[in-house]
Amino acid sequence: MKTMKLKPGKSLVKTASLLILASSLLLSACGGGSGGTASGSGGGKDGGEPTSITIQTLNYATEFIDNTNPLWKELEKRTNTKLNITWLSPSTAEEKINVMLASGDLPEVTFVESMQNPQLQKMLKQGVFWDLTPFLKDYPSLNREELKEMWEITKVDGKNMVIPRYYPSYGGGVFPMIRKDWLDALGLETPKTLDEFYNVLKAFKEKDPNGNGQADEIPYAANPGALAYIYNIFNETQGGWKLEPDNTLSPIITSDASREAMLWIKKAYDDGLFPKDFAIMKFSQVMDTMRSAKAGVGGMSMNHAWVTGQPVKEVDPKADLMPLAYLENANGVKYTPSGSPYYGVYLIPKKVPEAKVKEILEFFDYGYSVEGNEMLTYGLEGVHYKVENGKKVATPQAAIDKTGDGNLNNMIHLVSDDMAISAVGMPDEVYQRNVEIVTERKTVKVPNPSAELYSEAYNKYYPEISKKVEDMRVMVITGKEPIEAYDQLIETIKNDPKMAEITEEMTKAYQEKYLK
Repeated sequence: MKTMKLKPGKSLVKTASLLILASSLLLSACGGGSGGTASGSGGGKDGGEPTSITIQTLNYATEFIDNTNPLWKELEKRTNTKLNITWLSPSTAEEKINVMLASGDLPEVTFVESMQNPQLQKMLKQGVFWDLTPFLKDYPSLNREELKEMWEITKVDGKNMVIPRYYPSYGGGVFPMIRKDWLDALGLETPKTLDEFYNVLKAFKEKDPNGNGQADEIPYAANPGALAYIYNIFNETQGGWKLEPDNTLSPIITSDASREAMLWIKKAYDDGLFPKDFAIMKFSQVMDTMRSAKAGVGGMSMNHAWVTGQPVKEVDPKADLMPLAYLENANGVKYTPSGSPYYGVYLIPKKVPEAKVKEILEFFDYGYSVEGNEMLTYGLEGVHYKVENGKKVATPQAAIDKTGDGNLNNMIHLVSDDMAISAVGMPDEVYQRNVEIVTERKTVKVPNPSAELYSEAYNKYYPEISKKVEDMRVMVITGKEPIEAYDQLIETIKNDPKMAEITEEMTKAYQEKYLK
């Protein structure tokens, strides 16, 4: 049984193992219910029948738990709730959420991944959901200092219409995770620039870092979607927009820097640095390639130093997956992924009575309390873990009850960097290295001017425009179309009135949100 160890230096401790996607890749789960004391100290309402709450949410676990799970039962007991949770698989969640929003048949606690969802924006304007602002002052754990930024950034017209789900700003996102043991075997330093990174990938292909005498290494387990950060490095921005000196936004999809980024990827493709099926690989196939121990680099959040590193190590005991802190472009500008201090939001429809709204907020207050937060992540002391020398050590029951595997611990995330950089069983040396790396990442400030912005024109027109460009990029990268075809498409988009409308709306949204 692998151990789950408590690390010092945090108000909370090492997080449980969580899987994230791309993109985004990110980590999700479900929340809702009632009961819990407003003080966040635990316990449900005094007496009375349990409050039944219906919830739908994402679940990234390989096996979903239900209400027979002991930890689920304990959570219901402590909050005096009866939780009716519908888990959504990440592969179908977006479609199902959109269908649910369009139908108006909403659970009492409704999870939506993005505040920029067009249907959600319409429903917010129509007053479908509760304004929670008047109630929040009564829930101390929801007002924790660590949560203030997420509440502020998710306001809609100055009102708290959603319960944001905490997620640390640094440590997540798709960014290179490199086989340090391969670097060491070839006597290579950790790459800090794009040029150095490219040269490392070439060495992984040509110099037999696994030492088996065969040219069987895959330098970089990736598909086109896993390389979005390359475009951000070249454009020196997060997201799809860049802030210009005159406080207007410009789309990086049509920038010269993005053309250079595409050609960087094409050169890597031509040099055989990606899998043969690069253009058509699904995310699951990319991860399978990484777990096979044949790949030198993959794109993952920092906790995958162990979440994925452990299965790789089972194939190759020498394997050591290490996140990169940043990569620097030709201008000497560093890039590392960072994001908003939350991932996904919960909303309460107006059909829910006010008394029940308060009970739901009690539930979330307990979930964001230290006691509830740790229970959802680690389970119960004496059952799922024991404390030895100040460290939490998982018991066999932790695996049986699936603590920290992406189920209940995703409902309300651990309020700690550990949410993104740690995992159950992660060895001390891997964790401490992750702490050092995330600390270094925090020194790299990359602007994200389009964060939290909403544009109807963007949602109406941009997906089709973006798909055309993405498809063309793949065709150029794989040699099926010449660069001239790409240039012609980009010129057409630059002159497209739809793109002009999108840009105008995005600029207006930026100026109204950040310059007033």
